[in-house]
Amino acid sequence: MFNFSKDNVENTTDRLAKKSDEAIEEIAAQVKSTANDLLDAVNDTADNTQDKAKELIHSLKANIDRLTSEENAAALASKASRVKDQVQREVSETYQSLKGKTVDTVNEHPMGAVLVAAGVGLLIGYLLGSKRRE
Repeated sequence: MFNFSKDNVENTTDRLAKKSDEAIEEIAAQVKSTANDLLDAVNDTADNTQDKAKELIHSLKANIDRLTSEENAAALASKASRVKDQVQREVSETYQSLKGKTVDTVNEHPMGAVLVAAGVGLLIGYLLGSKRRE
């Protein structure tokens, strides 16, 4: 049934060792192939990321150049000047309107205007006096 002779055991052991070596070599080749594939994928991803980063940097530089160009600066200065002029006109008109209303109110109610002015003066004096005591 079983042949346990020395030669038979040695042959079986040699055959098993050879199969074991072949299996190890096959597994090692598969691991090496997988590692190479993974390395290639990582390199491709790194290259793509680097290319995208370069594109974004180039785009950012172009936008900075465009925004800091003399033409753009002149256009912004012109727009700022127009906005400043408009704000000055509106403030002046509002001031003139409030000034006219105040003059009319004082002319119509002189005693009330004096009492309001006195009340405001007392309030300011009280606030300033309390700050000095602290």
